[in-house]
Amino acid sequence: MPTTKPAKTGETDTHKKRFSLVPTNALQRMYEALKMLKLRKATASGAEVAEVAVCLAIGEHDPVILAYPARGARMVRKGCKSIGKNGEKLATALLSAVAALLGDPNATALVCAGKLENNLDYRKPFSFAARHKLPVLFLISNTITPERPQELDLRTLYAEFGIPVFSVDANDAIAAYRVATEAIHNARLQRGPCIIEALTLNTDKVGGAASPLTLLRDYMERHGNPPLL
Repeated sequence: MPTTKPAKTGETDTHKKRFSLVPTNALQRMYEALKMLKLRKATASGAEVAEVAVCLAIGEHDPVILAYPARGARMVRKGCKSIGKNGEKLATALLSAVAALLGDPNATALVCAGKLENNLDYRKPFSFAARHKLPVLFLISNTITPERPQELDLRTLYAEFGIPVFSVDANDAIAAYRVATEAIHNARLQRGPCIIEALTLNTDKVGGAASPLTLLRDYMERHGNPPLL
């Protein structure tokens, strides 16, 4: 007569943790940072959530260069080098990244560039990075509205320079972390720079959006790893 083995403690569906591509420690640090940032809804003015996620994905000893204030990056990463107050300082930020990489050939640099101005000058740093296959991640903010799907089409940089562009919801920390790990992997294989495009939604014109903190908490609970309150 066939018998059924009783399930061991912790192996039932209600207790078993689901596989998560984001380490537990990174999830908890993300949640704590977003609570401190007090982001209650999606905004069209920044990419703090994506900054937090990408800074947690990159190595602790990899250089992080800020071309604008980048509150999210500063929340989780001490020792960021700030070289300017806005995205117009992209070229200077790239030079700082190159200097840091010369000191550690195994490093990957992150440049938080903010929003770019739609002019020809912003292409020069990307052309330089692509030509020399620099292991640099560029985190760039972009805004979506009903009238204009994107303020600046960064996909042209892939067509022109061969730089991969990874687009994510700027308010989805999990998506930003996953995309960052793939971009970092490409950079470490000496495939050259990557762009992470953090897309923000203009809620003044299309209505509200889910809270980044709520999105992250729901993910953690679904994977059996609720936030430590």
